[in-house]
Amino acid sequence: MQNFLTSKQVQDLFKIDRITVYRMVQDGRLKGIKIGNQWRFTESEIERLLSGVSLPEEVESESVFPTHCVQTIQNLYSSVTHFNAFVIDQNGELVTRKSRDAAFCKLIQLSSSGKSACSESWKDFIESSKAGKTNFVCRAGLSYVGAPIFSQKRMQGLFISGPFFFESPLPEELEKQSQILAEAHHLDQSELQIALQQVPVLSKEQRENLSDQPSAAAQAIESILTERSVFMDRLQQIASLTQNI
Repeated sequence: MQNFLTSKQVQDLFKIDRITVYRMVQDGRLKGIKIGNQWRFTESEIERLLSGVSLPEEVESESVFPTHCVQTIQNLYSSVTHFNAFVIDQNGELVTRKSRDAAFCKLIQLSSSGKSACSESWKDFIESSKAGKTNFVCRAGLSYVGAPIFSQKRMQGLFISGPFFFESPLPEELEKQSQILAEAHHLDQSELQIALQQVPVLSKEQRENLSDQPSAAAQAIESILTERSVFMDRLQQIASLTQNI
């Protein structure tokens, strides 16, 4: 029969706090069993962490985000700001499910060429961010704002909010834009034009606030990445000690 460790025993073993233990459970780094209101952890699970051999790939990679925690922060951002948001990694790949995804984006991604254009836009965002830019324009002509996410002094990705219009477009401009996109991606022009009309136009106050909001979300994600990095270093130290016993 398996012996079980309490949360407090896990805390003491790895020299971490209670919140870190719960975060590890939530993002899959640590598997536990809930008995009543208390978490319990098998000795074999603790040995798995100590060995450092069978850790999941997403935990070992510093460039991969703990998706559950990042998604929670992103969803909270969207619920507070009422803006769309998502996170991409350093390769421009989507990390999270989009929060409050725009009707326009959903429509564009119905076509394979539209999906490809979005993917290329995200790669463009990463390259632009390396030059210090925080405002981006996708290949469909819509604006986004973003903030870099760092871990161990390396940029791991971007927290992105958008799409927006910074200035209210003229009706004829929307018509022309929808026509170009419809032809490029074989989509219905009238549907695209309606979707474009639903893209929010930012007020001056919203533009000013938006310069800080993605940065705050990015910093919250950075704290999780830092915490994980510290924990992994400690775990490797413990694993090295046990191998020498």
